[in-house]
Amino acid sequence: MPIYEYHCRECGHYFDVWATIAEKEKGLDIACEKCGSKELHQVFAGISIATGASVTRNTPFSGGGCGPGCC
Repeated sequence: MPIYEYHCRECGHYFDVWATIAEKEKGLDIACEKCGSKELHQVFAGISIATGASVTRNTPFSGGGCGPGCC
């Protein structure tokens, strides 16, 4: 199942959302898990793959998944 990373523009928190591709295409109704804001930015810095109980991240950048020019 794909993992989508989001950054909250209100409080700066980064968090992951697990959703199927079909759910993502329909549109996700998500809010920041820390402050509840809906002012979110999807981060496209790498690929996360969830298999079973583990998550493998292929993120070329460090520090919350943001890369040059991301936010």
